Amino acid sequence: MPKMKTKKCVSKRFHVTASGKVKKFNQNTAHLKHNKTHKQKVHLRKGRYLNTTDGNNMKSLISK
Repeated sequence: MPKMKTKKCVSKRFHVTASGKVKKFNQNTAHLKHNKTHKQKVHLRKGRYLNTTDGNNMKSLISK
């Protein structure tokens, strides 16, 4: 049976921290920034953590 490959789209969007949480970076930051307020852009800079259920699903896709 062949090895299970890592889902590259997931590995680029999510990162597993040292404590085991899964961190994601916000969407809507790539273009059309002139339509967003300064406050929106500041808050979009920060990453977010996934909840445990979704985090476990992403971990299984990342670490194959």
